[in-house]
Amino acid sequence: MQLSVVAARLCSLRAEARLSMKSAAEAAGLNTSTIFRIEHGLVAPREATVRTLLQLYGQGEHVGRLLSLLREERVPGWYDAPGVPLALSGFLEMEDQAQIIYTYCPLQVPALLQAPAYALSAALAALPAGATYERAATAADLVAVRQRVLDRHQGPHLWAVLDQAALIDPPLGRPEDRLAQLDALAKAAKQPHLAVQVARPVRESGYLYQGPPFTLLRFPEQHRPDALVLHLLHAPIVVEDRRRVEEHQQAFARLSLSAQPVESTPDVLDGIRATLAQ
Repeated sequence: MQLSVVAARLCSLRAEARLSMKSAAEAAGLNTSTIFRIEHGLVAPREATVRTLLQLYGQGEHVGRLLSLLREERVPGWYDAPGVPLALSGFLEMEDQAQIIYTYCPLQVPALLQAPAYALSAALAALPAGATYERAATAADLVAVRQRVLDRHQGPHLWAVLDQAALIDPPLGRPEDRLAQLDALAKAAKQPHLAVQVARPVRESGYLYQGPPFTLLRFPEQHRPDALVLHLLHAPIVVEDRRRVEEHQQAFARLSLSAQPVESTPDVLDGIRATLAQ
């Protein structure tokens, strides 16, 4: 199973790098037949070969993800599929395994709470120069797949703090899409395993978080420490430093305490909806 997943990923990465089997083999110092056999799962690649190929494909920093599968150190999941960016795979695995997810995203609605139109518009707004619409559509589809974790039996609890700016000025052009996102949040706020809060303006709350969007993950295993994920420009970064994890736990606590209470969220959303509907 692991070998076929590694094979499919290497084939996908070569295609993304726009290299033929022949050109990849020449650059890596291999035979074309070796690339063929590796990508078709006919032979297990050496670890050194995986490192060389990922460097060639511009993914060298993520080699640990594939090596852990090659060594059978973990069981592959949906996040290991070729269509999932390798840079996101590790974070998505952790998100899938979490028992509680705390998240603060000041500029947009968190992905796990995005309506379809919002997810697509946010992906389009974040596209780098020269990227295609298909890339944004793929990113939006990935958001929908991620959201399935919240519908899973005994799935995680989600606690999200949103900024009003993300709701009043979303990356959506059509008024009906803006209202649909508010409706999606209102529906989510009624779920027993979801807690949605809207932050007060800084002039009222007295607290200003100065940092990137972040997610804190708590796992069911008691021995497993909480994880901090910083959502940076190109990819999420998992931070293992305990001091920084604790700093962001304190930051989330302050954000939550200074935000509108959970029970007020439906009224807050109704007020924003009335403003947008004018």
